[in-house]
Amino acid sequence: MLGLRQAGALDVTDDVVRSSTALAGGVGETREMCGAVLAGIQAIGLRYGRVDRSVSRQPAIDRAAALVDGFRAHFSTLACGALVRPFPDMASRARKERCARIVAFVADWLEAGLDDLLPGAPGPRGE
Repeated sequence: MLGLRQAGALDVTDDVVRSSTALAGGVGETREMCGAVLAGIQAIGLRYGRVDRSVSRQPAIDRAAALVDGFRAHFSTLACGALVRPFPDMASRARKERCARIVAFVADWLEAGLDDLLPGAPGPRGE
């Protein structure tokens, strides 16, 4: 969430950023699901999520699925470990640059307009 805020894709409070801190490194540095994808899904929830059962959750579900599908199509995986496999040193500059490009991809999707992220819509900037 911090990376997305720094990229200008989100305007969120410090509390929201804090709540996503443990997503780093594929959730608690376990190298499981990419934290950038999860933060993107959180951002979708902030805009399209519901706070009561009388409202459909489908707008958020559809957009989250589109983000996941687009990310998987571009990177072939959602797994942090696979995304950073070429960089065994998590503190390396090269690994940080790779993750910055991944965050930028998610930020571009969010900035492109969440309404455009429905199934069948192209990714941001032709990606």
